[in-house]
Amino acid sequence: MSETLGPDTGAQPIEIDFFRIEDAPGIARLFHEVYGEGYPIRTYYLPDQLIEENAAGRIISSVARTRTGEVVGHDALILLDPADQIYENAAGAVLSAYRGYRIFPRLFRHSIVDASKRFGVVTLIGEPVCNHPHLQKMCLELNFIELGLEVDLMPATAYTTDPSASGRVSVLQGCFIYKPTAQNAYIPLIYRDELEYLYTGLEGERTFVYSTDSPAEGNTRGSVKVFDLAQVARIAMNSIGPDFESFIVHVENEAREKGVQVFQVWLPLSSPFAPMGTDILRGQGFFLGGILPCRADGDGLMMQKVSQEPQWEGMVLHSERAKKIGEMIRHDWKCVTKG
Repeated sequence: MSETLGPDTGAQPIEIDFFRIEDAPGIARLFHEVYGEGYPIRTYYLPDQLIEENAAGRIISSVARTRTGEVVGHDALILLDPADQIYENAAGAVLSAYRGYRIFPRLFRHSIVDASKRFGVVTLIGEPVCNHPHLQKMCLELNFIELGLEVDLMPATAYTTDPSASGRVSVLQGCFIYKPTAQNAYIPLIYRDELEYLYTGLEGERTFVYSTDSPAEGNTRGSVKVFDLAQVARIAMNSIGPDFESFIVHVENEAREKGVQVFQVWLPLSSPFAPMGTDILRGQGFFLGGILPCRADGDGLMMQKVSQEPQWEGMVLHSERAKKIGEMIRHDWKCVTKG
């Protein structure tokens, strides 16, 4: 897959292909040039680790290289859930000298179309940044469904070479869905209108259930992943018990001691206790983030909390749907934080 010419290549086309072992050192150099030391996932700076992750299928790298083998661009799919074949698209970069030759759109299409097909991806999560519209446009051209807004997700240090970013950068959250599923979803009444809007356009039948149940027994269980460089904590709830509030307070306090500024909690909408959990989180300063559909064990609702007022005016939201989502989430942030 070779066509685009770049600087100093003469007649050499730029090839877009799957990862090869010999690409790993070039990818590390690419990330150092594009992100400095600011990219929050260290794997791409560590050739041996990147080789191991690609061999295991936990990362699926798409690579742009010259005919002589120089790596000039990278994009990846990252495995989030082996059981459900859910991946996330991330880690996009192109050397500055090769920008303007439409290398990244080809890399991105290779990840979304070719890699997804080869590796049997069921759902692919995308997070196009909101400091410019280019990636949002590319996503929409490939049938991306916008489902939320992750406020202040990326640190400013990841964009030291990007003049379009100042401060933390928010991202749209959404999916490329290859195999729709039917689900029941326990919807918090307070977000009925917002979630009905977010679910509009999704394939796969959804049955909304409204519950006010509270758990009488059982323990709250969840997994916590802290991204130290990004100062982000993601908390995925497996079960919601009567100790949910104390669980969240404990996790948040521990994370703040590690310098975390952004918190995301994923609630399982397959649980009748998800609406109660939503109310508790709102009482702790969390506001609406978005939905994640098409998991075998049920959809997820993302609630989020940030340590400072987001730069709402600086967010670039391309589509009318994205703008509507931005308005909804900004309104809920104001309701939760300002009263």
